[in-house]
Parts: sequence; C-alpha cells; structure tokens
Amino acid sequence: MLDVSTIEFRYFIRLLTKLSWIWTEMVVAETLVYRNRTTADDDDDGKEHASCEVSSLQLSEDLKRYCGWWDKDETDGVDPHPTVCQIGTNNPQQAAFAAAVAQQCGFQRIDLNAECPSDRVSGRCFGAVLMQEQDVAANVVRSMVETTEIPFSVKTRIGCDDSDSLDDSISFIQRLVDAGCTRFVIHARKVYTKGLSPAQNRTVPPLNYPHAYKLMNHFPQCEFILNGGIRSIEHARKVAFGETDDCCGADHVVPCQLCNLPHGSCIAPMKNPPINGVMVGRLARDHPAALATIDTDFYGEPSNPCKNRRELMNRYIKFLERIYPRRCCDDDATITLGMVNEMANAIVHNKDCCDVCGVCSNSRDEGSQIQPGSWSVKPSTAQQIPRQNGKRSNRHQRNNGDAKIVSRVIDQSLQPTLGILYGVAGNSPFRRELHRLSRDLTVRNCGPGFILKKAMECVPCEIWDRPFSTSNGDKAVQFFPSK
Repeated sequence: MLDVSTIEFRYFIRLLTKLSWIWTEMVVAETLVYRNRTTADDDDDGKEHASCEVSSLQLSEDLKRYCGWWDKDETDGVDPHPTVCQIGTNNPQQAAFAAAVAQQCGFQRIDLNAECPSDRVSGRCFGAVLMQEQDVAANVVRSMVETTEIPFSVKTRIGCDDSDSLDDSISFIQRLVDAGCTRFVIHARKVYTKGLSPAQNRTVPPLNYPHAYKLMNHFPQCEFILNGGIRSIEHARKVAFGETDDCCGADHVVPCQLCNLPHGSCIAPMKNPPINGVMVGRLARDHPAALATIDTDFYGEPSNPCKNRRELMNRYIKFLERIYPRRCCDDDATITLGMVNEMANAIVHNKDCCDVCGVCSNSRDEGSQIQPGSWSVKPSTAQQIPRQNGKRSNRHQRNNGDAKIVSRVIDQSLQPTLGILYGVAGNSPFRRELHRLSRDLTVRNCGPGFILKKAMECVPCEIWDRPFSTSNGDKAVQFFPSK
C-alpha cells in the first residue's frame, strides 16, 4: 500500500506475525534506475549517469533504502522475512533492473503491480493501465521472470473499465502465463482508470468473489491469492480453507442479495476454494490487533509473537528509539529527516533526559552516542550533508522553530499504531492524544517513541495488558474498512 507499507509499518506487523508474507510499498523501477549512478567507460567528462544495466549492478545502501530493505541484524534481531518487494513499471529494461536489485537485497519474492489506480501511477502508464496494455504487461513480466531466480507474481484485478467479463479476465491472465508468470494476487473487484479516485476504487466497484473463483478454476496450474474485503481472521479462514456452511453457490451473484453488503458486493467463501492464500490490506492498517493470532490460527504455531498490546507497543517503541533517537539532549543542529543510519554525524546526548521527557533512559548513560552505523552501514558524509540544505530542511526550519525532527518522521512512526485499539475502549482518547502530541513542538525533539509512551498513559493499564486471544472479544469485532 502506497504511503502505508513503510519500514515502520512492516516492522510493527512483523511483531504480530513471524510467518505471514508482508508486501513492501510499490517500488517504482524508474526511481531505482535513477539512483543507480554510474560512469560510462567511453565518457571523457567523468559524469555519472543513470543506468539500468543488470550486468554492472552494484548494490548500494542508497538502492537498499529506496527498495525499502532492512536487515535482521539492524533491528534487534527481528527478522523481516518473508517479504515481497512489489515493483511498478511499464518498461521491460527497468523492470529487469528493479527485479535484480530486489533479489540482491534479499527479498524472497517479487511482485508486479498491475492494479493500482492512483493518479501518480496511472498517469505514468503503469499499475492498472497494464491491464489495458497487455502486450506491454507481457513484455515486462517476461523480462522480470528471465532476470531473477526467486518466485515472481503479478497483482491485478478481475477487470478494468469496460473489459470486465470473465473472458476478458481469462485472456489477460493467459497472456501473463504465456510470458512465464504462474503466481497471481487477484483483487476481486474491477478498477476504473477514470472517474473514480483511488479511495473510491477501493469501495465503489463491488467485490465479486464468484468471478474470482471462476477465473482461478480456469488455471489449475497456477497459484492464486485472493485480495479484497477480508473482514476478520475468521472470514480469512473461511475464504482460504473453505471452512463454511454458507458456501458460494448459484445464488451468490453480483449484485448479491445474500451477502447484503454495500454496492452489491459478494464475499461468500466456497467449499474447496482454488486459492493458496488471502491478502489483507486495510484490515492490517486499521485493525492490526486482528492479526495477532495469525501464526496460531493459520500456520499451526504453538504461540504468537506478542501476548498483549503492551508487549507489542513496548517492542515497537524500542525500535523507534533505535532508528529515530530523541534529539532533545544534544547540541547538534542537524535535522532528523530520516533514520539514524542516514545521518552524517553521530548523535551525542549531553544528559539522560530533558525537562519535557522527565524520565531518565535506562539504556543510555550521560554522554552516550547513537552512531549512524549502529543501525545500518553509515553512508558517505558527502551523500547526506546536502540534504540539510534542501527544500525540506529549509521549510522545516522556517515553520518548526527549534524542533529537530520533521513531522513526516513523527507521522510515519505513529501511523502503524493508530488502529491498535480498534473496537476497544480507549481508542478515541488514544488517537486524540497521539494527534495532539504529534503536533506539539515542545515534545517533538523527544522523539516518536516518547510520544507513543505518553499517549499510552491515557488508556487504562488493563486494556494494554489484556491478552490478544481474549481481548474484549477481539475476534468478534466487526471490521468495516475505511477509505
């Protein structure tokens, strides 16, 4: 999900499940090519140029960062795997280069986005547009399959604009199968490239599980993951394993009167479903606690990674304090525009806490240093210092006074936690306090970890300490996706 599946979000979800596959944000192949600066052998002026030559690829920290990669050793041993790197492009050469970068980073799978309706994507003729440009899509798939050795998939929808019949869907999937793809993620609703916003494209076109099942049955040699409309872990189990008495039969057609959902959507499971898994998006974003029992419910594990919300939040806070350390007790004027490994200089704390923090840290002594290389390999100083003189840095200094941490860092850090109390008492006060503190410049320099700690104080302790398995009927909470 664009602007959602950040490193922070994926780390937060990984604390909830060790075994589920997690997708990155869509990585634009053109961006990776632009960040790959090389000097041509026949170039006398010595200038660097963007290159998409796979044969000369040398994986840099810059390419890793733009690919959304992080290592287990960099984050207190929390393993990011298994992770899928999703790529967006319509250029076969750039697609091959991006796939090679993802493979060298260490991602276990690669996915091509052929369903995103965002203007930022469709305006550049990839994403959902690939469903209309089937020759282009086939060439892109072929180049990616031939370049990499790791599993490859395509995420798409059941239709695009007027091309929404079952024959149209079969024709598109067949083109991709002929190009070498045998794994697909099917979003069970069509997409409109014009007339609807991205948010409307996630809600207005009705979900059509019967159409998706028929499409999957036509390709028994392929692997399919169903996406769209998953409302709970119980619903996911029914869809994935066919554990249901109300199976998808002839009476379930769109518009579906039996499911009784907005826009006539049909999300009925079926017996012996032809799918290999299900994908959730907004359920993970808006109601992450619903995922807390995935490892036991889906994978047969004896236990889950976190027992309750407090354990989850404490582990996430430690992660934030590691990658976005507080800036209230140092004399460095450098602005935190990104993670600590992107900063040119080490952060030296003069004291354990400031007047705002008020709570001394047990993990740092007076004069302690947070080294950029302690979280990841330190980039070159020449690569980082110019960012402090850029538009973002100057705009921040004009509008935020003495705050050394930009609002984007705060918002990106807090966003994964916004739905942790969905359906539980204390949700609204917690979100209001998070919003208030995130906009309070007097606490900004204490870091996102401190803000999260303070916001947790407005919710009774028993809420945080209640086990996930019996947490106020977590499993029974009815989830209604937001836009």
